[in-house]
Amino acid sequence: MNQLSGSLSGLYSCRVAIALAGIFFATLASQCQSEPATLIPGCPNPDQHAALAGHSLIGNSNSESEEKHVAIGAASAVIMDVRGASFSELAHIDLRVRTFRSQSDYLRTRFSFSRFLLFMPMQYFVDVNPALFQEQAPSDGVCAILAHELAHVVSLSRGNRIRRFGLVRLLSKLQTAKFERRTDLDTIHRGYGEGLKSYREWVYAHIPSNKLPEKRRNYFSAEEIGAIQIFLEKRPELIGYWTAHVPMSLLEIQNVRR
Repeated sequence: MNQLSGSLSGLYSCRVAIALAGIFFATLASQCQSEPATLIPGCPNPDQHAALAGHSLIGNSNSESEEKHVAIGAASAVIMDVRGASFSELAHIDLRVRTFRSQSDYLRTRFSFSRFLLFMPMQYFVDVNPALFQEQAPSDGVCAILAHELAHVVSLSRGNRIRRFGLVRLLSKLQTAKFERRTDLDTIHRGYGEGLKSYREWVYAHIPSNKLPEKRRNYFSAEEIGAIQIFLEKRPELIGYWTAHVPMSLLEIQNVRR
């Protein structure tokens, strides 16, 4: 009986994940009929995200295992869309989605350390916190922060193994902040600035207050992202300058020099 119950539970979880994927595929198809200026490449619009929320973890999940299945299915569908729309350089990268739990983090990027040590072909992971969907993060924000994680994969997949090890063993808070802000710049440059602003506004309202200083230090705020977008619209070449000289405050953005 227990074996039958486990089989039925697994079948239910698979159906939920397939349903979520179907919603996102419908999302992609509908984008072809939408105004390009109102949508980010590879991202669902708010109405379609509301439909996803109706099939979210809150109402359909009866166990931690099912929550993981649903989160992996939903994140995988968005990653597939964003990857196809904006990250052609990752077409042949072995990328998997896993889950983790945290009170203050919703996504993170890792690579297989065992494959790294054994000099095997590299494998990368985007780890997603199911709470990202349970707490109904904005649809454009989900796409943008997943684009941020894919930008990490691009960075990790470049160069030799010693460089990869150095990137994930950052030595100081300043280096970590520059690394994450440089990734934000890449994400903005690929067209996800508006979604990144939405995500930052949402995440700052959903994490413990004692974690806010660290988040504000390591990542651009919505206000900083808006300032970067204004400057880049007038001077696109600034992306190269900022990538080399990562601004650490709104004042540094506003006082940019050639």
